[in-house]
Amino acid sequence: MEHKDRAEAPEDELVEAAAGEAPATDDDYAAPFEARSFGGEFVWAQAAGYTAKVLRVRAGEQVAISTKGRRDMFVMLTGGRALLETRSDANIDRVELMPASSVPILEGEQVYRLVAMTDVELFTIYSPK
Repeated sequence: MEHKDRAEAPEDELVEAAAGEAPATDDDYAAPFEARSFGGEFVWAQAAGYTAKVLRVRAGEQVAISTKGRRDMFVMLTGGRALLETRSDANIDRVELMPASSVPILEGEQVYRLVAMTDVELFTIYSPK
């Protein structure tokens, strides 16, 4: 089989490959991803003013989102289905994350948790305090 460079592939091939959801394999959490209990993470950009990561979370995992030492934090779902739980006092709000919609994670008394309904991938970006 002849190898095609992705840049030379017809546009519809790239769309087809991106649209299908392949089942998670161990390779989904391998280099450049660093293994985590929930799946894996990869720092794709970092400077004095921000850190940007890609997180992959396995279906059924629940991941606490920490605001400790961070400000101006946002998350954006890029694949899969997930809920974002926000807890403050006795109240729990659950919202399904929508692909390509950024959601602010605010500092303060709220506690955030991501609940992966399927295998998910999301981007996070934040500034250090």
